[in-house]
Amino acid sequence: MSVWFTVKLDDKPGALARMASALAERGVNIAGIVGIAEDTDGELMLETSNAEATRAAFDAAGIRYEAHDADGPT
Repeated sequence: MSVWFTVKLDDKPGALARMASALAERGVNIAGIVGIAEDTDGELMLETSNAEATRAAFDAAGIRYEAHDADGPT
């Protein structure tokens, strides 16, 4: 099952790098990504190689996210 994550990024330098580093530390690959920016707000939607490891990485790093599968939020 494919899981997409919507990630709310902080409006400060390095926010995207922090998210990517959290995934890299757990060996998670980003398989797909879409970004949206409005004024100072930003969100990414991404699919990764391992949904459970992604949740763990985001939780440990304090990164806000929502997970979505084909049937809706998880």
